[in-house]
Amino acid sequence: MKKPVRRVWKVLLGVVAMVVLFLAIALTAVPVPERTGFGPSITELRALATSTGEPLPTEFRRIVVGEGSMPEFALVAGRFLGTRQAVYQAHQILYADGRSVIVDAGSDAETLARNMPGSRVLADNYARLQEVMRRADAIVLTHEHFDHSAGIAHSPFLDEVAPRAMLTEAQLHGSDAERAGFTADVVGRLKPLRYEGMHLLRPGVVLIRAPGHTPGTQLVYVRLADGREFLLVGDIAWHQDNILLPRMHPRLVNWLLGEDGEAMANQLRYLHELQKATPELNLLVAHDAAQMAGLLQRGRVLDGLR
Repeated sequence: MKKPVRRVWKVLLGVVAMVVLFLAIALTAVPVPERTGFGPSITELRALATSTGEPLPTEFRRIVVGEGSMPEFALVAGRFLGTRQAVYQAHQILYADGRSVIVDAGSDAETLARNMPGSRVLADNYARLQEVMRRADAIVLTHEHFDHSAGIAHSPFLDEVAPRAMLTEAQLHGSDAERAGFTADVVGRLKPLRYEGMHLLRPGVVLIRAPGHTPGTQLVYVRLADGREFLLVGDIAWHQDNILLPRMHPRLVNWLLGEDGEAMANQLRYLHELQKATPELNLLVAHDAAQMAGLLQRGRVLDGLR
């Protein structure tokens, strides 16, 4: 009887060892490299943003279209206890002549509830965003995940919104597009935006391709007429500490979301160095409620849409 018992204990110990090894890997992060070749310099971004000589935008605003929470362990590797408030935001870039660019479109209530139980859409704010998108000059996404894009796919004003939506090929045809509501019919009504590297969307607004979190992820650089600068990083970071430390979220999140962790680690190094060299640049993390509260308090960003 002793030999079978020993075998059972050996198997159990082996299983425990495998679980411990898995967790040791899964809960640590892909290391952020000391150097990276990713991304344009701030000088290049400023030059392209102002290259046409046309008037730059005058206001940068945001609206919260949904609220929820995220577990601490998923945000920054090495943290485990508690949760953080998360916001689902859309941003508006305004010009003196009334034109506007919208960045990210939130999610309708049904899609958010189905995919993020416990989160909720702020109905009045979502309706306001939909009205503003009807009159926007352009609508772009930091990436194609439903909480940033379903507001286009499920818009009650799709006929008016579609001509203004400038989604990239990767955003329209990636594996997450249909989950957000981009059926073949919806995709057929949208003209894809094609570019490599950087793209001047409008005076003062530059797009930078940054696949990693998703194939269609892009950074959005904004320069206002008064010199204020913003860089919307989408979900490359979920907390500003990802950039400041810099440190990734755990590999487990990479695996669950199908992320390219190596690409994201290089992007975090780029963002960290850019912030260090340009402290006046406002790097906006899409879901970091505390970071945005600070920017609103300092008057760097205005609340609500016009």
